[in-house]
Amino acid sequence: MANDTKNFKVSEFTCHCGCNYNIIDQRVMNIAQKIRDSLGVPVRVNSGCRCKTYNATIPGAAKNSYHTQGLAADLSCSKGGKALFLATQKLWNEGLIPELRWCKYYVKKNFVHIDCGKKRNNIFAVGD
Repeated sequence: MANDTKNFKVSEFTCHCGCNYNIIDQRVMNIAQKIRDSLGVPVRVNSGCRCKTYNATIPGAAKNSYHTQGLAADLSCSKGGKALFLATQKLWNEGLIPELRWCKYYVKKNFVHIDCGKKRNNIFAVGD
């Protein structure tokens, strides 16, 4: 079971459908905290854990999404998704979040997805 960080409660990563599913990985919470510390503004958890039923209702969500395994979170903040993305890249480049496996900036929706799933060749991506 994960523990709260300085600015994030485990409960913020609970599935939004009301089922109380929450197996969030501590690494995801720690990455979110480091991003928040870097930006100096509150960061919102748009989506953390998702039960398989709720995940199936999300347009474009992968069937075996890392959200369903407690290994992912979608984040937003008042500075915008681009600022989140750049802060995440900076932290990665400085070796401060080695557990990060993927980060995608969703430009039109103005949020960033982070996860601790399988390692990808290109850790940073930008999409619609």
